[in-house]
Amino acid sequence: MSTNITAGRTMNDNKVKNLVITAFFTAITFLGIQSFRIPLPAAVGTPFLHFGHIFVVMGLLLQGGKRGAVSGTLGLTIFDMLNGYMQDAPKTFVETAVKCLIVGALFMMLKKKADGDKKKEYGAAVVCAFIYGCINIIMEFTMSTIAMMMVGSGFAAAAVAAFTSLPATVINAVFMVIAIAILYQPVKKIYVRMA
Repeated sequence: MSTNITAGRTMNDNKVKNLVITAFFTAITFLGIQSFRIPLPAAVGTPFLHFGHIFVVMGLLLQGGKRGAVSGTLGLTIFDMLNGYMQDAPKTFVETAVKCLIVGALFMMLKKKADGDKKKEYGAAVVCAFIYGCINIIMEFTMSTIAMMMVGSGFAAAAVAAFTSLPATVINAVFMVIAIAILYQPVKKIYVRMA
C-alpha cells in the first residue's frame, strides 16, 4: 500500500516539476524578447534581434519537442499579444509549434542515436539549432510573401519584399545557432541537476 502512495507522489512530483520547468522556459522566452530587442530594418514587418529563439530552441532541446513546443509557442505568442503584434500571434503560434515539433523529434532521434556520447549529442544540438533557423527563414519568407499578396501585391513584388526582409531573420538565426553552440553544454548540466 505504501509503495503505491510513494509511486503516486513521485509521479505527481514529476508532473509538477515538469510544469514548473515548462513555465520557466515560457517566461524566459517571453523575457528574452521583451528585455532585449534591437530593431532591424525590413520591408515587411518590424523585425528585431532578440534572445527569444535561443530560449525556444534551448527549451525544446532540454525538455523535448512537445514541452518545448508548449513553452516556446506560449512565450513567443504572449510577447506578440502584449506588445502590439496581435495580428501576428496566430502565425507565431502555428509556426513555432511546427518548428518545435519537427526539430524536437529530430533531436530526440539524433540523441538516441548518439547513445550517451556527449560530443555526438552536442553536435546534434547544434545541427538541430541550425535546422530550426533554416525552417524559420523559409517560413518567414513564405508567410511574408503571403501577407504581401493578401494586401494586393503581385507574387513577384511580394516575393521581392519578403526577400528584402530576410536579413533580419537570418541575423536572428545565426545569433541563435552561435548562442546554442556556446550555451548548450553548460545549460544542460544545470538542467540535469534541476530536473
